[in-house]
Amino acid sequence: MRVRETLLRRRRRECEERRRYVAELRLLGVRLRADAEQLRLEIAQAGAAGGPPDTARMLVERHSHLERSIAAVERQIGAARDDLATAEQELRRQELARARHARAASRSNPGAARRARSAAPRRPPRA
Repeated sequence: MRVRETLLRRRRRECEERRRYVAELRLLGVRLRADAEQLRLEIAQAGAAGGPPDTARMLVERHSHLERSIAAVERQIGAARDDLATAEQELRRQELARARHARAASRSNPGAARRARSAAPRRPPRA
């Protein structure tokens, strides 16, 4: 039974790590979009002010680089979501296998089934 519990813990940890990764990528995407919007404003101001053309050109190049980065992050988010879905599906499969094993154990040995179902630590008796 310890092997199954170890696998379940590993799968749960893997799912949590993948959820965190997706969240981090989303946050990065939000920050990049905010930076791109700020650059759009700076480009508009540079064009309206009639400043040096090199400044506007550099801002436009930075903006196009940010847009490419945003697209790359969006692709990474899609791939990370797919990986998360696969990990969650595997976790559900492991949990179902554990439940089936516990049911089978309850039919053959009721005492073993109680031990298999009690994943939580035992509480001390109330006084």
